[in-house]
Amino acid sequence: MPEISALMSVYNGAEFVAETIESILAQTYSDFEFIIVNDGSTDITREIIESFNDHRIRLFNFVENKGVGPALSFGLSKVQSKYVAKVDADDISIPTRFEKQKEFLDSHSDISVVGGFVEFFPHNEKVKNSARYHTFKTVIHKEINSLVDWKAIKEKMYWYCAITHPTIMGKTDVLKKIGYEDFPMGTDYNLFYNLNKLGYKMGNLPQVLVKMRVSDSSITATKNEIFFRKSVFRIKKEEITDLLDDSECVFIWGAGSMGQNLFYALKTHRLESKVRGFIDSDLTKHGKMVLDKMIYSPQALAKYGTKVKVIIASQPGKFEIADYLESKGYNHLEDYLVYY
Repeated sequence: MPEISALMSVYNGAEFVAETIESILAQTYSDFEFIIVNDGSTDITREIIESFNDHRIRLFNFVENKGVGPALSFGLSKVQSKYVAKVDADDISIPTRFEKQKEFLDSHSDISVVGGFVEFFPHNEKVKNSARYHTFKTVIHKEINSLVDWKAIKEKMYWYCAITHPTIMGKTDVLKKIGYEDFPMGTDYNLFYNLNKLGYKMGNLPQVLVKMRVSDSSITATKNEIFFRKSVFRIKKEEITDLLDDSECVFIWGAGSMGQNLFYALKTHRLESKVRGFIDSDLTKHGKMVLDKMIYSPQALAKYGTKVKVIIASQPGKFEIADYLESKGYNHLEDYLVYY
């Protein structure tokens, strides 16, 4: 029995899956099995996978598409090895990835999951010149390639997914404690968030282990809406509810799409009554209304002190906002939290 099981689910991945499989089969640490769950693909994904004549591949084919969570949950149930290495069906792992991660986990028994840095690359010129790709290369790249120490990851995991799913190798018995739930998006964040709450330590190797493709279909506005209205709220519901229960009123800091999606999530769960309004650093928004709530300047918080709680819903500004709130005496999770 090999000590590593690579785990990948794929749905209609014919365009990129061969390149991904080749990068896994070319690993310098070669004693592993490769569990692939073909999640009801209707293109030639299955034929491409079956064209690889390698005994390490264990292919499971679903008749119908079940979604990422159920597919990965099924794949994880087939794992009996010591470690699981997650693979995404359109990314490229560097040849020494498994070797370096296994060596790290073998020598750091207190760490349950280890990831690594990523390098984003565009699928084509259209993506390369898009504003979204620019965000990936600047904002998102900085967030996910800046954390190494488990203590920093423990803190920031309450903010956002501080470890990148397609880069991780983890202890099988630990990953199975939470597993992959059926989320429309964000099953990876749910896994890490709850492992973090249970006290399991996660780290990152400070080197690029995976090259992540940014394609036309990677993220859409609809997917963002699902993620922020449903998945993130479901993952953080306990912390959000605790914050609301212990407050006279709450401000959402960020009047853009994330803040509005958070408000819709609160309204869906009948928790919007304590929302006093939005805070935004953009002077042009002050005094305007969004979703029947006033947009205030940050100075509006001064008259409340920490009696009012804050949920930060601003992706590019969350670090500066958190620093500002802490300078005013706010404490993380007690007086404010970061939505994502």
